[in-house]
Amino acid sequence: RVYFEDEGGAGAPVVLYGGLLDSVDDLRESDIARALPSEEFRVVYADHRGLGRSDKPHDAAAYAMPLRVADAIAVLDQLGIERAHFAGRSWGGRLCFGVGEHAPGRVRSLVIGGNQPYGWPDSPLARVVTEALAAGADVSSMEPLVRGFEDFWGVEFPHRQRARWLDNDPAALQAAWSAAREEGAISEDLRRWQVPCLIFIGAGDADFLDGARRAAREIPRAKLLVLEEADHYAAHMSQDELLLDAVLRALRRSD
Repeated sequence: RVYFEDEGGAGAPVVLYGGLLDSVDDLRESDIARALPSEEFRVVYADHRGLGRSDKPHDAAAYAMPLRVADAIAVLDQLGIERAHFAGRSWGGRLCFGVGEHAPGRVRSLVIGGNQPYGWPDSPLARVVTEALAAGADVSSMEPLVRGFEDFWGVEFPHRQRARWLDNDPAALQAAWSAAREEGAISEDLRRWQVPCLIFIGAGDADFLDGARRAAREIPRAKLLVLEEADHYAAHMSQDELLLDAVLRALRRSD
């Protein structure tokens, strides 16, 4: 079972997905969500499988990308929505690439932040996640990963957000991460895609910048926005008017 919340209304539907630790509550606090006018867009907030109030299987096979995409499409089916915009950051951005590959007929557009559609890079951030999840599995705690993120980006997460992240299931996250590291490229040929895409990425995102640039070149209807002076974390917490304006233009242009 997957958990979602539907704001309703007659506007164009936009399904939002968050990062590796995010729940619907985190999504509601995001600047992109707050920038979507309620009279113009019907916003749907969704928890990934393994996170928030969705089911949390401990088997890596349960996190295969086609299954994760099926969750997103099941939300549309439940709500009677034929086609929607999908917007995701980080872990949610990776899912949006999966939706573009496996269910393009259900997509109006994709807004993808801080990820790429190729094999998962062996990068500094990936090593932090792998090591912290292994440490967390030993003690059945999310603390090593949350603390690892804080140390990596030199930040201290707000107490309320940190508490939500610590409430996640470390075994489920370990399974999800193992599946992602092994899944390889999302698509064999991005050049055949006809889905409109906005890909945004921090200029200091050493993990995903090269892949995001490559994807924007290969996807025919993709646009790339590089956020200067932002790393992976800052790009997703950004209140940058340039980003918010670009998101709104992308959604309106492809509606």
